[in-house]
Amino acid sequence: MNSFANFCLLLGWLLALTGCLSGCTAAISRSERWFHTARNATILCGVVSMLSVAGLGALFLQDDYRNQYVWQFSNQSMDWIYKVSAIWGGMDGSMLLWAGILAVSTAILAWQSVHPRRQLMSWVLAVANSSTLFFLTVVAFFTNPFRAIKAPFIPPDGNGLNPLLQNPYMAVHPPLLYLGFTTFAIPFAFCVGALLAGDRSPEWIRLARRWTLIAWIFLTSGIVMGGHWAYLELGWGGFWAWDPVENSSFLPWLTGTAFLHSVMVQERKGMLKMWNLWLVVATYALTVFGTFLTRSGIVQSVHAFASTDIGWVFLLYLSIIVVFTLVVSIRSRHILRPERKIESFLSREAAFLLNNLLLLSICFATFWGVMFPVFSEAITEKKQTVGIPFFNAVNGPLFIVLLLAMGIGPLVSWRKTTWATLRRMFTIPALFGCLSGAALLFGGIEEPKAVTVYAVCAFIVAALVMELHRGVKAHRSGSELGYVGAAGAHVRKHYVRYGGHLVHLGVVVVAIAVSASLIHKTEREFALRSGESIEVGRYRLSLASVREGREANYEYLEAEVSVMGRSGEESLGVLRPQLRFYPRNRETTTEVALRMGLRDDLYLVLAGLDEQGTLASFKVYINPLQVWLWFGAMIMTVGTVVVLLPQRDRVAARAALGVRSEAISS
Repeated sequence: MNSFANFCLLLGWLLALTGCLSGCTAAISRSERWFHTARNATILCGVVSMLSVAGLGALFLQDDYRNQYVWQFSNQSMDWIYKVSAIWGGMDGSMLLWAGILAVSTAILAWQSVHPRRQLMSWVLAVANSSTLFFLTVVAFFTNPFRAIKAPFIPPDGNGLNPLLQNPYMAVHPPLLYLGFTTFAIPFAFCVGALLAGDRSPEWIRLARRWTLIAWIFLTSGIVMGGHWAYLELGWGGFWAWDPVENSSFLPWLTGTAFLHSVMVQERKGMLKMWNLWLVVATYALTVFGTFLTRSGIVQSVHAFASTDIGWVFLLYLSIIVVFTLVVSIRSRHILRPERKIESFLSREAAFLLNNLLLLSICFATFWGVMFPVFSEAITEKKQTVGIPFFNAVNGPLFIVLLLAMGIGPLVSWRKTTWATLRRMFTIPALFGCLSGAALLFGGIEEPKAVTVYAVCAFIVAALVMELHRGVKAHRSGSELGYVGAAGAHVRKHYVRYGGHLVHLGVVVVAIAVSASLIHKTEREFALRSGESIEVGRYRLSLASVREGREANYEYLEAEVSVMGRSGEESLGVLRPQLRFYPRNRETTTEVALRMGLRDDLYLVLAGLDEQGTLASFKVYINPLQVWLWFGAMIMTVGTVVVLLPQRDRVAARAALGVRSEAISS
């Protein structure tokens, strides 16, 4: 199996090279035969690359310790789910998974490339295959996971996976992130391919936007899953620590979000072409930069892999991407000239541009925070770090302004909006937001940031409701439908718009949850003996017992804590936090006990036991509205799926437009 999987890897590398070269040849010679060669090679590359990933998975499930990577990250006592997730538990396997997913994304692109604009698609396939070729080159020649152990005997057991990664969410979180990262290569291929082909049609823009939406939804889900893993596994009561590697996934999310907004201006008005090109390039480049961060060892993180000597490979590729795109964009600058200019600051075009500037400001501040220790060490020979307070202080106000812009932007008219229209559209939402803020102050919430965020969120919800009401009212005019029936018909007709509004509603829910869990959090440390109780917030915690035990892969210390209401009369369940010790890894982890609720999360951590074995130490966190963060992310995901639903009434028209355009260009 090891030889077969390695053979598939090398065959995938040859097929990616074939796809890249034949795509270039097809574009230059306009040859149908070479185009089909590129297409078929790309599809086969996706197949054999995933066979290579599957082969590595089979080696883990078979406990084949002749393979060095399997021996290093698995052992016989691990559950099968953790043996599968061990594929991406280390540097070599994670790069193979990355390359495999990228090859499959490119294969899907090739499968769908039965398109009348063959020169465009030839260049797109060539650029996409160049990305696949780079990552397969890294895997095949630098981080090959199919190296055999050079020893006279086969080890009877392996080292095992990092205990922190032995969590069900780690079976989902990295693949989702990689799906997001790698899929961003496709919009990049469309943009660069269109410039190389000199294509001015709007069709490739729509395709690039669709692929960006797919990448965005995967990356969003991966980030949220990672936050939930950190919340459950690391035991510090939070979900986002502005860790350098966390930030490396957040940076392309910000630029990708900016592109999804500003590309609408390009589709409708033919503006911001150069701007959008570089947003796409920046997004893809930041995914490569994130790979460099996690694998170069220049930053320290619980998420990072061990330090390696291949960081220069990613920096070289990153430089090639930027320089090549710069040359192509200069050569094709006539294609990127805007067809119109922004006519008024009170317009949707200007609002989307403001949205972009805010997102890029957050991106720059985050990038600076990540790289500041590196820059400071290079200049002063002393590493200086920035922490959570820096990111919160800089990005917090920017996020609040971004929320406000998010509420205003979709409701402003294209081209120009009069002050009278603004007053009519925003008086009620603004009044509702102000009254909500005043009610919160009257209710005892005195933190200015919290009141501001909640008031802005109330403004956004009111603006969305008012926009829906105006649409339903217009739909009812001239029809006999009731309000509910007209609302359903109106939303079905304009489901893409309201899918976007649903995403914005999800962002509002996330913003409220994040603000509540950060600003109103209760944190306390205490120690109890069996039978003793303590009151924390609205809860009474009673220690029933502490016991030791052993499972196949670890030993544990477990406390049993009864949870009651503060009065002590209402039982709310039992929490069992653990401390786990993994003998093979010589590592100790905390297993959080969590009581989730719509109002708050009760988050209990067992810190240790005294030498006499009678006094147990705990940390407890009460995180208000924490569960709504995960609900908000789900709403964002559903909204994005709605936007991605096929628009049947436009498919035939676009296909016909493509055929006519090809006939004219011929």
